Amino acid sequence: MKFIPRFLPALCALFALCCAAGCTSRGDLPRRIGESLDTLPAAKSSGQLLYVDPGPAASPSATLYAVRRSVLGWQLALPPVAVNVGRNGVAPPWEKREGDGRTPSGVFPVRQAFGSAERFSAKIPYRQVGNQDLWVDDAQSPDYNRWVWRGETKAASFEELLRSDPLYRYALVLDYNTNPVVRDAGSAIFMHVEREQGAPTAGCVSLPERSLVEVMQWLDPQENPQVVVGTTAAVDTVAAGVAADLPPDLPAALKMRLAGASRLLAVRRGASTGFFAVAVSLPPEVERQMLEKKSWRPGCPVAPDQLCYLVTSYWGFDGRPHYGELVVHAALAAFVLDSMHHAFNGRFPIEKMELIEAYDGDDFRSMDANNTSAFNCREVPEKPGVFSKHSYGAAIDINPRQNPYLLIKKEAAGEQGGAMPERKGGTAALLQSCAGSPDDCRVLPAASAPFLDRGDPRPGMLQPGDPLLAAFKKRGFAWGGEWRAPDYQHIYYDIRKLVSE
Repeated sequence: MKFIPRFLPALCALFALCCAAGCTSRGDLPRRIGESLDTLPAAKSSGQLLYVDPGPAASPSATLYAVRRSVLGWQLALPPVAVNVGRNGVAPPWEKREGDGRTPSGVFPVRQAFGSAERFSAKIPYRQVGNQDLWVDDAQSPDYNRWVWRGETKAASFEELLRSDPLYRYALVLDYNTNPVVRDAGSAIFMHVEREQGAPTAGCVSLPERSLVEVMQWLDPQENPQVVVGTTAAVDTVAAGVAADLPPDLPAALKMRLAGASRLLAVRRGASTGFFAVAVSLPPEVERQMLEKKSWRPGCPVAPDQLCYLVTSYWGFDGRPHYGELVVHAALAAFVLDSMHHAFNGRFPIEKMELIEAYDGDDFRSMDANNTSAFNCREVPEKPGVFSKHSYGAAIDINPRQNPYLLIKKEAAGEQGGAMPERKGGTAALLQSCAGSPDDCRVLPAASAPFLDRGDPRPGMLQPGDPLLAAFKKRGFAWGGEWRAPDYQHIYYDIRKLVSE
């Protein structure tokens, strides 16, 4: 009997293991993809990945590689298949927006499937849909990016999951934009049956029905399957996290806070203008300061994990760009980032933008400093026990000195707020009354009194149609400058839209 090297049985066993797993040699998987996946932290907990490799920029074509982890590394488990992505290609990480025709890039778990078929034999949980199943894509709805039952939502727009065409005969749900759900960051991202070969999608990934069924039957929840979408450069950006791609002129203190965040929520960049804005989960250092300064405390209407930390570019009164920081409700992150981008493009000037903790949580000190701020868990002035919209992270005060808050004592004003009336007795009459009875009125901050004259527009004043106010109102915010007793600095979002009734 000839001598058999001792390593040969182990090598044969390794080869058999690979074949039993249904994979081919690593050489069949593009090396750049394998190397990129090796650096992706999220992939370390997964045994199955669906890698969607986009074509040229803004192209709706891509290639899907179903790969599994083996002792030899990432291996092809199924033959590559041509797939379709958004009509405008794939968005850079965290830059997807509702209705932009782009597929989000990133790493998304796959935990459920659905379709019109009564039964589907696979390990992944499957649910048959009927005409009552909807997926909400109305960014103004509390149910945004949720699977709901018809009749339980007041959303103005939604996807019917039972369709007359074959698109949702079978579909996988990508766990995108969840926990928290960021309004306008994209919804209803599925992997579904293609309309026809080469037909782009509105933002999903589509492929031939036969290939999709094969993929669905291959997936095993025990392997924590995930979908990876994006070029290798985009995947590397996701792997590196928020601290890897920050502007070089960003102050060190802001970089440190951003680096401490556990999750990146949204990004907005202006390649030609130099604009940059980012939203992350609340960094530990920021949360610690909020507790220390009591701008957040137990009993506030939102928990810290419902808030997010923003860093954004803005133009100063000195005609130069600066970076500021805000804390807002996480659901509003994309709305605020995109509105600030519009304001930056229009060169709307802002004096300063610091967290309220820099003023010991004192709103009056912040206003006196002409500071633009957002979250602060406090009561409405003159209304004890009533939380301000700032307490929900649903309001921003812009340039308080240029945008006065006219505070009227209850006895003098009667019912405050409401939309500005067109008839006599509106704001003009109220201002005239204040002039005759100054003890009944208070202008906050005191230095802002000259700016009560809104007929003399000056830099930093919020006016209908300006690039900042117009952008926020387009995204569902309202303005206190339209109240009878005006609060010109106050931009706010309807709290009822933040939570389901």
